[in-house]
Formats: sequence, structure tokens, C-alpha cells
Amino acid sequence: MRPSTIKYFVKEGFGGLRKNLLMTVASIIAVAACISIMSFSYCVVSNLQYMMQQMEDSIGISVFLEDGTTSEDIEEIRGKLEKLEHVTKVTYVSPTDSLEMLKKEWGADEDIFIGLDEESNPLAHSFQVDLDEISSQKAVLKSMEGIKGIDSVEYGQSVSEAMVKISKVFQISGLLIMLVLGAISVMIIINTIRISVTNRRIEINIMKYVGATDWFIRWPFIIEGIIIGLIGAIVPTLIGMPIYAKCIHIFYDYIPFVQSFVQFKSMSDVFVFVLPAALIFGILLGVVGSVTSIRKHLQV
Repeated sequence: MRPSTIKYFVKEGFGGLRKNLLMTVASIIAVAACISIMSFSYCVVSNLQYMMQQMEDSIGISVFLEDGTTSEDIEEIRGKLEKLEHVTKVTYVSPTDSLEMLKKEWGADEDIFIGLDEESNPLAHSFQVDLDEISSQKAVLKSMEGIKGIDSVEYGQSVSEAMVKISKVFQISGLLIMLVLGAISVMIIINTIRISVTNRRIEINIMKYVGATDWFIRWPFIIEGIIIGLIGAIVPTLIGMPIYAKCIHIFYDYIPFVQSFVQFKSMSDVFVFVLPAALIFGILLGVVGSVTSIRKHLQV
């Protein structure tokens, strides 16, 4: 394709946008609205999944050993636990460490700790077992049944099961939202560009009669669609970035204790995906909408 031809297509594309300025603005607003909704949905779903991952990391299995367990037994049990599938880390917690953690949590001056020291410590030796995924908890618990020396096991069964279900719900609902909004966006861009094409049907018919090829006629409209899609993607994304950062800042200011449990994704982590995805989606909307809208007008 010659540079002069490309220049002509670009010139005609921008010219078509200027001639139908009202429809151009309406198309950009429609694309921007759809991409804004999709970006918002992604921000919510990705942050919820990110929070679930953080909570999963904080939930493990506490393994308490039998009384009279020797140091050799402790190392042997540690080795067996580390070899279990889905186990990522095994941390030994001595009775002294357990007592110190309880004092920090409850307050060292509580009456319950009177008379308790390293020599008179009723707490047992234990391990904190971390898993790769919270959904692997049942499989790991089943594998622990054959390890001798384990007295009892504690784990957040109700919490873990609820988290697995919530995570699956958000993943499925997030995907459905993306698909539905994508279909709506395609329909909007097709209808808006179709009006623009209809207004220029006489021009298209004349070009067909004088021998212009279908792709020669299509390219100016495709460029129009690409420009509309790009602007409709860039504007809401650039506006959304500071809004997202501000919302997180406000949330932390009004509910500061949340930071001790979970963290939101940073603006850069979210929009490193949202920005290119929005640009690609906007361009695809413009191309699909333009090609689909002009198809019947080429049948002369």
C-alpha cells in the first residue's frame, strides 16, 4: 500500500469524524462507558481475588505433637510434613514460643499467665504448616493421618471452605460480567457506526460505480472506528487511574484497620493490564463495528 493511499485513508477517516461530529461524540461516549464498566468490574474482581490470596496465605494448619516428644521425633515429623504434597513451608513452634505469642496477644499481665514460665509450661510442641492453596487442605489433612507423634490438628475449616466457594463465585461471575459487557459494547459500536455509514451511503454507492474496491471503501471507515475506539479507551482509563488511587487512599483513611488484614492492588499493578486491554478492546470494537456496519452498503 502506497504512502499516498495511506494518507488518503487517514485524511478521509478524520474527515468522516468531523462531518459526523455529533455521532462521533456519541460513539466515543458509548465506547468509553462500556470500557469504564469493564475496567471497574476488573478492578473489583481482581482485588477480591488478590485479597483471597492474602487470606489464604495467612491460613494454615496447626499440628500439635504428643507429650514426651523428643528432639529426634520432632525432626522426623518435620521431615515427613515437608514431604507432603501441597505443603510449602513447615515452621516449628516451641512451647516457649507459643507462650510468648499468647502473652503478646492477651497481655503479659493477665492472671492466666501467673506461674507459667519455661519450666512450668503446659503448651505442646507444634508445627505451623503452610499450603500452596487453601483448597488443598483436605488432601493434606488426609495425608497427616498416617504420621505418628501427632496429637491433634487445628485448622479453620469453615473459613477455608467459605473462602474457596467465594473465590470460585467471584471468578465465574467476573468472567460472565466481562462476556456480557463485551457483547453489549460490540452492539453499541456497530449501531453507532452504522448510522454514520448510512449517512454516507450515497458517497459509497458513487465510489462503487466508478470502480473502487471494497477494501478501498472500507479503510476510511475502519480508521474512523479505530480512532473512536482508541479515544473511547484512553479517556476513561486515564481518568480511572487517579480515581482508583484516590478511592484506595480514602478507604484506608476511613477504615485503617483493614490494612492489617488485607491490601488492595496498587494502581500500577491494576492498570498495567487495564490500559493495554482497554486499547486493544477499543480498537477491536472499532474495526468489528466498521466492517460489520458497511458490509450491506457494498452490495451494489
